[in-house]
Amino acid sequence: MPNRQQKAPEEPIYRSGAVARLTGIPVQTLRVWERRYKIVGPRQSASGQRLYAPADVARLAVIKRLVDSGHAIGSIAMLGLEQLQAMFDQVTNAKPSLARPAGLVAMNGLPPARVAIVGEALNLRVAHHQLTALQVVATSPNAVLAGDALRGVTADVLLIELPTLNRETSRTIRSLAQQLGSRRIVVEYGFGSQSNEQELRAMGCSLVRAPLDIEQLESLCGAPSAGFQPGEPAAVPSVDPAAPRRFDNRALAKFSITSVKLKCECPHHLSELLIRLGNFETYSAECESSSPDDAELHNYLKGIAGNARAMLEMALVRVAESEGITLPE
Repeated sequence: MPNRQQKAPEEPIYRSGAVARLTGIPVQTLRVWERRYKIVGPRQSASGQRLYAPADVARLAVIKRLVDSGHAIGSIAMLGLEQLQAMFDQVTNAKPSLARPAGLVAMNGLPPARVAIVGEALNLRVAHHQLTALQVVATSPNAVLAGDALRGVTADVLLIELPTLNRETSRTIRSLAQQLGSRRIVVEYGFGSQSNEQELRAMGCSLVRAPLDIEQLESLCGAPSAGFQPGEPAAVPSVDPAAPRRFDNRALAKFSITSVKLKCECPHHLSELLIRLGNFETYSAECESSSPDDAELHNYLKGIAGNARAMLEMALVRVAESEGITLPE
């Protein structure tokens, strides 16, 4: 078993899928490593699911980075976290420093923004482009190790790369931003639910789908408003009131049934989209609100859905005219 210091065991809270997302180790690979090398000893829930403690996840993350850098899994599987971290530090220190010297001035004459980067791929891309408006002051290979890797660092901007957004993401990002004193947060991510995206935007994060356009990075990391603080909800932008619904669901269903006889499927698809948007518009208007901020957000969603619905109604009319279809009243 790994050589770890004796201490009170941490409560296992992560399942295999979550560990795979956090460390980048596929679930099947993780199970092979457990079986062959006894790399960790996860507990099992009552239903038989593997459960991992935060210390297990941190250790696995370091092992993954070392394997990626060329170390054989068999040679490091039995090492403790401190030994693994020391090896990882040697690998990191052997690479050229990505941080620019202090005192640099960007092309606009202003000091460059001090940026802390979480994520290896994003770190490499930023270093390659040598952006004059940014000064990379510290990096971490992933979010699991970021708390320790960025300890004692101060940064204007937290730039973080995440493959997915989950229910723990907002808490992780808020903690890192507060630790760094960052007044701007830029998140590059692959996939996430709408609720997770909304929660991060409400915190004031700038969300960008991966891969992030490096040419836009300097503007995304620009000086934030003076009143912004990590964790404060950002103001919801205003939306122009939407026009009333032109077609109800019955009329749209009737039109969809009529239009299926045509070779063109656009009328059918537009009818379905309008029914969905109309339903979501109604849902947003009726959704219960637990706070003034929640009410403001749902009013915003209602306005966005209504404006999208109104635009598609115009498109439906245009298609109907082109196909010679009489729209139901």
